[in-house]
Amino acid sequence: MTEEIHMDEFFFFTYDSILKKLGRDDEGYTGLEGEMEKLIKEYPLIKNLREGKPVNDGATQEEVEAVQKYMELKFDMQTYVEREHYFRGYRDCILFLVHCGALGTNFEIG
Repeated sequence: MTEEIHMDEFFFFTYDSILKKLGRDDEGYTGLEGEMEKLIKEYPLIKNLREGKPVNDGATQEEVEAVQKYMELKFDMQTYVEREHYFRGYRDCILFLVHCGALGTNFEIG
């Protein structure tokens, strides 16, 4: 029996599970997330940008700096996600090989 693999669903599931793991277990990631939330509360301009709403001209220097800080934090959070993808890749590969029978069933991953 051949199982159809939906790559889009697999990547969505992988990405979603990584975000949940980071949000639950990684203090660095949750710290960045907390800093971002503070910026969003303090500077409504950021919320408008995130939601794709139009932003009026004339943002203050402080607002521009807040948006820059927000983007830096977002980039740092993405680095956490990419690192998790990297380290998860070998594990998913081994699990797939076990699932399809290429490796013995007594194989364990810690």
